[in-house]
Amino acid sequence: MCIRIDRTYMMDDLATAFKDIRNWVFDLDDTLYPPSEEVYSQMAKRICAFVMRALNVDEKTASVIQKDYYRKYGATVCGLMLEHNIPPDEFTDYVHRLDLSSIMENPRLRDCLNALNGQKFVFTNGAHSHAERVLERLGLCECFSGIFSISEAGYIPKPAERTYLKMLNTFKIAPAESAMFDDSPVNILAAKKVGMKTVWISSNVANNPYCSVDDKNFCDFETPDLVEFLTELTGKEKTR
Repeated sequence: MCIRIDRTYMMDDLATAFKDIRNWVFDLDDTLYPPSEEVYSQMAKRICAFVMRALNVDEKTASVIQKDYYRKYGATVCGLMLEHNIPPDEFTDYVHRLDLSSIMENPRLRDCLNALNGQKFVFTNGAHSHAERVLERLGLCECFSGIFSISEAGYIPKPAERTYLKMLNTFKIAPAESAMFDDSPVNILAAKKVGMKTVWISSNVANNPYCSVDDKNFCDFETPDLVEFLTELTGKEKTR
């Protein structure tokens, strides 16, 4: 059963559920910061523009291709690689030239991350450089021991099982001692299948129309607010 965290779920129960966790793995976009229309719309427009230019198609056709590749391969860049032999770094370099000024420093999240017992990692389908920029904006660079991006994954994105296994092997962490936080149900389900504790950040359903799953037990926990969840888990007092 996927447990939604609210005031009826006691902090002691939550701490017990995560007592064996020593490694904390976080998705990046729309997980470490709330869903941002500014960032999302920029990225969507740049992906569409890249597809238009690379494949010499109009905007409507590019949008259809973009969504089709996302559904089929887990990331638009993979479809462009596999079906058109387009170098992936050209795509990621262009798409992630984003204005991140809407992402603000988050001291509460930093305090919660620092209160977690063990190592913290970022696991993203985005570019490594994009992850570094986002962490800098959030003021979280010092919180994380490593970043596993689409390039480290060999451009085989989540939710591919082998990518999760490669991430775990790269960081030398055991799935039974690791928790995954992600806003995508399919990514969370994949993490659960390899043996990780899972927390679905459910605030981004609108931006994930192709990420629904049939399994009602796809996650261990659900929360719309990462900071509130970690506040309850770590016992950190909320900033007044």
